[in-house]
Amino acid sequence: MSFSLRMLAVTASAFFCASAAQARPVGYADGHMLMVDANEDVQQVAYTYSPSFRWSVSGGHARMESLEGVSGTTSVTFVRASRLLQRWNLPSAQGNAFVWAGVGNARYVGAAAGLGNDVWHAGLQLDFETRRIYTALVSEYFAAEGWHLRSDVASFGVAPYEHDMDRMATWIVLKAKRTSGMRMDEVNRELALRFFTSTWWIDAGIDQDGRPALNLMFNF
Repeated sequence: MSFSLRMLAVTASAFFCASAAQARPVGYADGHMLMVDANEDVQQVAYTYSPSFRWSVSGGHARMESLEGVSGTTSVTFVRASRLLQRWNLPSAQGNAFVWAGVGNARYVGAAAGLGNDVWHAGLQLDFETRRIYTALVSEYFAAEGWHLRSDVASFGVAPYEHDMDRMATWIVLKAKRTSGMRMDEVNRELALRFFTSTWWIDAGIDQDGRPALNLMFNF
């Protein structure tokens, strides 16, 4: 195979793998993304703009229930910046490392004595995938005076068929989740079905206790 054909094959494979990554914190250059992530304890919506394939800026809102030390509901409005630290493009696979950080303001429903309004937020995402196998580790942290919330999620997914950029992709994903900072910290498992194209993403699952979880993404 000629050098130009090899480069074309590598580029095409990287694009197909990247299309599975539309829910990553940094999208395509000049891309816009709207994401909704919801489970029983935390609901989050964020709008993201990526001026380049390495950077993005986001504004969002998170609603948190059952935080340790907080009697009611906590709502956080935040802004953050995300950075693609490294991308590894292989002939039939791709790996990525992302970090993000931001600040926000918290409001409380219920008693708020001793609770701060200034919030800081940080996160890390590592992922690696082929057109049939997907793995990821995501760690995210919110903190203010009087409370914190950390979530760590490890995911392993399998695609029943190899997807092309003009076809809907399907993944079966098993997730192991650990949360701390809740009234009842827990480690649980979730099974999800993931469907996506180049413009939208749906990830719907249920955990070991029968609680639903939903992740939606739209690119425009």
